[in-house]
Amino acid sequence: MTETTHHRICPLCEACCGLEIKVQDHKVISIRGHEADVLSRGYICPKAVALKDLHEDPDRLRTPLIKRNGKHEPPGKKPLPKSRGACRL
Repeated sequence: MTETTHHRICPLCEACCGLEIKVQDHKVISIRGHEADVLSRGYICPKAVALKDLHEDPDRLRTPLIKRNGKHEPPGKKPLPKSRGACRL
């Protein structure tokens, strides 16, 4: 049970607040403001506090999906038709 601390920025808005994320056994334990960040100085908004819940949400998409025959499915190895592939670039 090793606890590690990662320093990142919040991706949810243009303020880019500094985050201190504590992780134990590949699971997020806490998200706090990084006090040494020169812009946010340890303060974060409610959106940044909710990042843990967003990360663990069971409805969160974890892989890209393509809609085929009215259903969303992982792209897999089935190639897209050329007419659809070019419009996705």
